[in-house]
Amino acid sequence: MKGCREMIDQSTRARTVPQFRVTQFMGWTWCYHLLDFVKECKKTLTDQGRGRLFLRACLVKGQLSCAVRLLRSDAVVLATYYDSNSSILRNDILTEIFLSLVEEVQRITFRLNLKNGSFLDETWELAELRDYEFVPCDALGIHFQSVDEHLVVTDVDKGSVAAEDRKVQKGDILDEMFGHCLKGVRKSKVKELFSLYRGIPVYASFIKATDSYGHVHRHVLKLLKKADIKPPTPRHRSKEAKRQANRDSQSGVSRKPVHAILPEEELDEIPVHGPGGKAAYEVFYRGMYPLRGDGRVDRIHDAVGAIVDSEEKTMESVTIAATETSIVVTCKSTGKILMEHSYTEISACGRRTDHMTYFAYIAGDTTCNLAKNFICHVFESEDPDEAKIILCSIAQGFERTQWFLLQQPVIETVRTTELRCLQQMEVAFVDRTGRSTVIL
Repeated sequence: MKGCREMIDQSTRARTVPQFRVTQFMGWTWCYHLLDFVKECKKTLTDQGRGRLFLRACLVKGQLSCAVRLLRSDAVVLATYYDSNSSILRNDILTEIFLSLVEEVQRITFRLNLKNGSFLDETWELAELRDYEFVPCDALGIHFQSVDEHLVVTDVDKGSVAAEDRKVQKGDILDEMFGHCLKGVRKSKVKELFSLYRGIPVYASFIKATDSYGHVHRHVLKLLKKADIKPPTPRHRSKEAKRQANRDSQSGVSRKPVHAILPEEELDEIPVHGPGGKAAYEVFYRGMYPLRGDGRVDRIHDAVGAIVDSEEKTMESVTIAATETSIVVTCKSTGKILMEHSYTEISACGRRTDHMTYFAYIAGDTTCNLAKNFICHVFESEDPDEAKIILCSIAQGFERTQWFLLQQPVIETVRTTELRCLQQMEVAFVDRTGRSTVIL
């Protein structure tokens, strides 16, 4: 890293154009920025970690081949830092082969989270980093222990801000707070940041201990053993999830878990439509709940709760299909169409965070902006991820019928009396009559 910096210093000397008195710089400004970014990063403490972070940054910026050519062009740096017998850069033929490979790799768009670098000193394999925004509070309700310069969560208080929706779990690592790196800091630093930023939302980043199926990241596992924390056991996937995984493996498709999909990737990743232009899923129909003239999104909270608590709830095996123009529900045993609602009749859809496998949509007796009678239809899936995919497929149906979706935080727009029930909703889409807001 030092040699690269020295070489750039020599390559980027400014020269002045006399007639215009303009100072021009060579085209290595991007490399200066990347090197400054790496040097200022407090998450990488070794040369190996900084080198890995620099390579990740080059991939994101699409400048890896330029960095290699820059190194290759300086004989002094090569002689000082690269072995003539083992380094590819000291061999002309191998260098050209390597550059051709790097230039092909550079065609790929890399969306790497450069904030996720706390384990780069040890490995290329990184656990997932999640950013959370919590409501203003005096305490998040988490207990942590410093293990090898990482703040490992040892317990989460029930009913606390951090425990909501199981966002933070035992074994997670508190990596950042309010933009400040917490690797290698004292535990008292967290209290200092809380006092400094008191009264505003709490912005924190956590390195998750497990993946979507509960498998513990191997480098996090070492920290959990040192902290004497029992690692969580992997969750068993549903039959449908296993069948989908088998289909993907047979077709050579590698699909990301739902939580790992970036916003710009959602249209490509979920849902996966079949050849007939529809996405069909086997679920259970649990019943309907009349809403009269109120088709607002927050009524899903009431409807799902009423169906779950009802002693007379049905459990009929059905297939729900999101076609190009409508939602079709078919009885699995008889093949009879039980109901069909066009997207123009659906005012909202969503699910509750305390019943993740249940999902619902609200349909009117006609186009939703004219309807006077709404009914909430409640379904249950075996897998929470599948329930989310179905809701996203309905959202795509809204887009195909040229309706607008809002994605603004519900807290900014709803009335105070509606806030409590809306906070229990995880996914909901806009009521096109303007009756409600959207959370996703």
